[in-house]
Amino acid sequence: MTNDTNLIIDRLCEAFPACFNRSAPKPLKIGIGEELMALTGVHPALADLTRTRIRRALRFYTGCHAYWKALAKGGLRYGLDGQPAGEVTPDQQAFARAPRPKQPAGPEPPPTPEPSPAGGYVKLKLIRRCPPAPADEGLSFQNGDLD
Repeated sequence: MTNDTNLIIDRLCEAFPACFNRSAPKPLKIGIGEELMALTGVHPALADLTRTRIRRALRFYTGCHAYWKALAKGGLRYGLDGQPAGEVTPDQQAFARAPRPKQPAGPEPPPTPEPSPAGGYVKLKLIRRCPPAPADEGLSFQNGDLD
């Protein structure tokens, strides 16, 4: 997923260089996601992208450290054309400066079950299967009686 997301961000940087820049990101205007989604069928760089893939790419782009640093500085927000479209509010600046809780590297492992008070589980090992008994071993079945 991350590879796919990076490729989409690269496309956005190429298609809208005045707005998207990995090395020096600018605060994006509020609602830029809807604007991008409206261009999915029209703009050639966004022709084959789904709404979900665009949302993931924007979430990844706006979640990087450099973007949060730009938000913390404050200033103007920019649209797809690179023109100013609003400002970063003091509340948004404070939120960008606030420390974030560290997320675990991966999903937490499931808790190990506690041993049973009855002594736990018995591990059985199947050594070999018994071969089927031959059909004619001197026994015959007639009229429901065993001879």
